[in-house]
Amino acid sequence: DCMETFAPGPRRLYGVSGPGAGLLRRATCSSCFAGFESFAWPQPASLQSVETQSTSSEEMVPSSPSPPPPPRVYKPCFVCNDKSSGYHYGVSSCEGCKGFFRRSIQKNMVYTCHRDKNCIINKVTRNRCQYCRLQKCFEVGMSKEAVRNDRNKKKKEVKEEGSLDSYELSPQLEELITKVSKAHQETFPSLCQLGKYTT
Repeated sequence: DCMETFAPGPRRLYGVSGPGAGLLRRATCSSCFAGFESFAWPQPASLQSVETQSTSSEEMVPSSPSPPPPPRVYKPCFVCNDKSSGYHYGVSSCEGCKGFFRRSIQKNMVYTCHRDKNCIINKVTRNRCQYCRLQKCFEVGMSKEAVRNDRNKKKKEVKEEGSLDSYELSPQLEELITKVSKAHQETFPSLCQLGKYTT
């Protein structure tokens, strides 16, 4: 009987020698698993290779963790001399000047200077004259094209995401989804059907 094979007792299930060492012997359960006779039983050589791998990995000496790389240091903002957050639109700039330049270009803003069009722009005075701040952005090399390219890139990403929403399923795929969904519902009934959490 097959159940005798799996019952606890003095009977041994695993061989320790011979070609099937470490594996369940075929003869023990041949009546239980009819049709599996043609299965190619693996040879014990793989056990030896696992042993050699473990001994060789023990011989490896762990290296000390490498120190973290130093933080990136950028030149100060070319526009207002504040702390830069990286290269934006072609030059090293702070988040404030980056955002100001982007908004000015995207909205086609036209500013006026209430002085002589030569206001000093630094991190304290940068918000006083938008005209001179935008002119300074251009003087230091900020690029209109970089803003437009950035905007087009974002539009393209949004468009690609939207195209996934309008994807049509083939009839075969719809049928497969229905079958999988039905099988899932039959296998895992909802909590209400179990009566455990009904109100």
